[in-house]
Amino acid sequence: MRPPPRPSTARSHSVAPPSSRIDRSGAASPAESMVSVATTQGGTKRKERDFEHDDEETNINVVVRCRGRNEREVRENSGVVLSTEGVKCKSLELSMGPSALSNKTYHFDKVFSSAADQAMIYDDVVTPILDEMIAGYNCTIFAYGQTGTGKTYTMSGDMTETFGMLSEAAGIIPRVLQSLFNKLEIDDAESSVKCSFIELYNEELRDLISVDETAKLKIYDDNSGKRGVSTVVQGMEESHIKTANEGLKLLQQGSHKRQVAATKCNDLSSRSHTVFTITAYIKRTAENGEDYVSAGKLNLVDLAGSENIQRSGAENKRAAEAGLINKSLLTLGRVINALVDRSSHIPYRESKLTRLLQDSLGGRTKTCIIATVSPAKSNLEETISTLDYAFRAKNIRNKPQVNQKINKKTLLKDFTLEIERLKSELIATRQKNGVYLTNESFEEITAESESRRILSEEQAAKIETMEINLRNKVQELYTLTSSFMTLKKDNDGTKAVLDETKGVLEQTEFVLANTRQTLAEEKMLRKAHQETEEQLSTVGTELISTLSKTVNDVGGLHEKNKRKSDLHMLNRNTWGLSQAQVSEVTNMVEDRVEEFRIQQQELMAAVSSRMQSFVAGELEKLSSTQAFLETNVSAFEGSEKEVSEQTMSAKEEMDAVLEEIKTLREDVKARVGEGLQGLSAAAERISAEVISELGAFHTQLHTSYNSLGRDFKSLFEDLLKHIDAQRAEADALRHQLNTASELAIQANTAASVKLDEVLREEREQAAADRQTLLSQITTLVMAQGETQDARLGAKIGEVQKDVLSSKESFEASRVQYGQGMDAWAEKEGKLVEEVLRSRETLKSKLKEDWVAANKHNASLQQATKSVHAETVRIVDEQMKDMESQMRALDDFVTRARLQNAQHHDSHAQSLQNLSSTVKSSYSNIGSHFTSTYERVRDLGDEMSAKTATLQETLEPLDSVLREPLSTLRENIASTQIQDYQPTGETPQKVQYSYPTSLPRTEAHETLLAALRRPLSSGMRSPSKSMTSMVPVIFNDTPTTSHTQLRDFSASVPAGSSRPADHEQRPTTSGSMGLREMDINVTAVPVPLTSEAVEQVTMIPSFKRSVSANRGNLPVMKSGKKNVVPAEGRENTITNILAQSTGRRRSPRTG
Repeated sequence: MRPPPRPSTARSHSVAPPSSRIDRSGAASPAESMVSVATTQGGTKRKERDFEHDDEETNINVVVRCRGRNEREVRENSGVVLSTEGVKCKSLELSMGPSALSNKTYHFDKVFSSAADQAMIYDDVVTPILDEMIAGYNCTIFAYGQTGTGKTYTMSGDMTETFGMLSEAAGIIPRVLQSLFNKLEIDDAESSVKCSFIELYNEELRDLISVDETAKLKIYDDNSGKRGVSTVVQGMEESHIKTANEGLKLLQQGSHKRQVAATKCNDLSSRSHTVFTITAYIKRTAENGEDYVSAGKLNLVDLAGSENIQRSGAENKRAAEAGLINKSLLTLGRVINALVDRSSHIPYRESKLTRLLQDSLGGRTKTCIIATVSPAKSNLEETISTLDYAFRAKNIRNKPQVNQKINKKTLLKDFTLEIERLKSELIATRQKNGVYLTNESFEEITAESESRRILSEEQAAKIETMEINLRNKVQELYTLTSSFMTLKKDNDGTKAVLDETKGVLEQTEFVLANTRQTLAEEKMLRKAHQETEEQLSTVGTELISTLSKTVNDVGGLHEKNKRKSDLHMLNRNTWGLSQAQVSEVTNMVEDRVEEFRIQQQELMAAVSSRMQSFVAGELEKLSSTQAFLETNVSAFEGSEKEVSEQTMSAKEEMDAVLEEIKTLREDVKARVGEGLQGLSAAAERISAEVISELGAFHTQLHTSYNSLGRDFKSLFEDLLKHIDAQRAEADALRHQLNTASELAIQANTAASVKLDEVLREEREQAAADRQTLLSQITTLVMAQGETQDARLGAKIGEVQKDVLSSKESFEASRVQYGQGMDAWAEKEGKLVEEVLRSRETLKSKLKEDWVAANKHNASLQQATKSVHAETVRIVDEQMKDMESQMRALDDFVTRARLQNAQHHDSHAQSLQNLSSTVKSSYSNIGSHFTSTYERVRDLGDEMSAKTATLQETLEPLDSVLREPLSTLRENIASTQIQDYQPTGETPQKVQYSYPTSLPRTEAHETLLAALRRPLSSGMRSPSKSMTSMVPVIFNDTPTTSHTQLRDFSASVPAGSSRPADHEQRPTTSGSMGLREMDINVTAVPVPLTSEAVEQVTMIPSFKRSVSANRGNLPVMKSGKKNVVPAEGRENTITNILAQSTGRRRSPRTG
């Protein structure tokens, strides 16, 4: 039996005793933080501490180291899938293969390629962490990655030492030990360094530097007051070292004990996780000379690599080891994911590895992860998994805190207590005193104690929560009580205001009857305006319909002109064809005549040359030739008749075409004239109607302005009379008050004099009585007289004092009243002046608006007349242009007819001349043949003369035929049809754009809703008034000059002549007229007659002032208030009148 170890005896912050090695029954987890400055209470939950946000949170530092390909990967010719920008960078690119769309890039704090050596890794990554550890922080560095990627090489490397120099392949742990002692030696401060080395193999903890290798370590949570909630490893030894060489020996010793085995992936594959912890205590001196100890801890974790059993070839025991390693790494990955996702539950307790690293992940430790990867393509899946875990781990945020600095005296005291406790345990063990328990009993007691401790912590947390709730409830009760008292006061004030409001409501009911009458009158006016708008809408619709018809007629005229232009073009083409035909015919006739003349010359030459030889033959043929000539003459006569008939038919056809053109011209002229006359009449009728409507509107506006001016004049006169009467009454009251005050002063003076006389007479009478009774009762009488004199003098003195004080108070009141009356008179004078200015302003405004209305009316009439005149002018121009075009067409038809007749006559004359010539020629030839027949024997002698005669006969034939034909051709070719010359004044065909719908006034509900929206948002409760009795209040909202008289024209239709004004009218209360308004009653219109206004203003509205400290109740004031207009309101009094009347007060109620 042995005494049970006590978990509470372990203190990770204690300095080691002189011995070099201590067997501790319980020690803090090497990955657990030291006592922090901001320790948590025992009842604080772990997840609340993990997710507590503050400004000092930092992300975990993640470094990636890529090794080169090993011999096996080179032999397999495995490709490289990782690439970096250099030896040291911050990103690496992962090739996903040829089928991938793009490569994948990872960004980390630091990335080292295979060219980086151990010294570079240590200088860039570990040196800053070592400095922070010496400064008092808890730090953790652990290597993570696939098996065979160089984790153990990075953490331990070559652990041999030669003459105090480390090898180039030395890892992080040897370099940390050497650098640590070098820094402590340079600082030349008292220090103590201890280290521990534990192994997690198959989910079992083992101490690698302990002599007893069979001892098993246990993990439990420690909740001591200084430490807070932490993880403690029971039974772990911590060895104190004085040099780096001692630390290296411990590292070598533990590394020899570590579980390693050969696999296909690595000949020396680590089969366990190891944690090498270095704790340094450094003595420092504060400014006040007090010594204290700061502690820092560095956890160097070498994790076993994840491996694929199929690829590593692990079997049986090695397969079970790989399974447990992968399970612990899987739990580590789940913890990382939960921390990144800010999960409410972090599965630390599912693996002993995560329990050891609990404070390093999401705790108060500065943590650095070195992820080692392989560049070979055969390890692509494991590389991606490692990089993904490392990338997610970047988002884990820790809250590093400096460990608490322990006072030297406190530390020595703790050491003394610790030594005493250990001595007592040692003595008890030697003497076998004390209680001895079995391990099962001890574990049962420990579990029960742990359960009670957890229960007590939960109960303490509940008690603390209930105390906080109790304090909150007490505060709420106090708040509710204060609110109740405030509400009670407000309720009392509300009741008083309610009583006052009831009085105001009774006064308001007197106004309601007049308001209803005004509402009825305004409804009647609105209906009249609505009927007028409907009539104007009907007239506008008719005008639009007429305009549409006119536009259609003008379009028809343009279409007709287009058809006429097409016909003219057709005639020009026909005339051109006729010219070509005549030229061709004349040329053909000339050619035939020329041929005939040549043939005749040739014939005569032949006859001349061969006459002698052919006389006999000619004589025989004379009879046949005579018959042939007669046949040709008959054929020529038939041809002549046929040509005459064709010429006559062509002339008749041309005359018919010209007659048709003339008829078409008359038809076009008649229709265009009718359309233009209709357009002129419509324009004249529209102009007359618009002028008549404008005249009626002008007359009605004039009447409205006259009546409105008379009403304003009478209202202002009544107002001035009333103000004069009030002023006279105020003067009379002031005179009466002065008289009464003078009478009171005189009476007081008389009473005082009378009292002095009474006192004097009483004293004289008392002296006489005392002289009379002196002989009898001198002493008694003197005493009684003095007493009576003193009493009477005292009473009369008090009366005189009261009279004097009353006189002074009365004088002060009279002076104050006089000042108030003077101020009121001054305000009354200002009011009269303002009323006079308002009257003049209103009068000038009415005149200006009247002049503007006259100008607008005159401009409208002038515009209407100018539109009518322009329409008539355009119609006349169209008629004149049409007449000129018709005249040009008539001239053209006449010229065409004349040319046709001339052409026919000349052609007929030419044919007649040709016929006569041919006939004479045939006759001469017949006579010649006859004479030849008769004198054939003697023709030989006369042949020469006859030949010359024949040639002379042919020469006139050429001149007679060819010259007329040439003249005819030239005349026809030179005769051109005159084209129409455009003047540019004919209106072109355009697309008329004009409105087809008339503006209409919107529905009254829509207009009123738009008007009430800003009013409802601008309504406020009336503020308080210091006057106890306030007259009737009128709306006095200022408005701009262009909207003051807008609503006065009650007879103007809403949709006829003011659509733009209607759109620009602001929907504010500024355009409203005189409205009676009370503080809690919605304003309604009041009568506009002077008698009704006088009646309304004589009704007082009594109000009491409300104190300023009345809670949240609505505050009353006699100020301005927006007024909601009644539906259909057209005519209201302007705001100038509202301003002048809203300030009218009666001296009786003031």
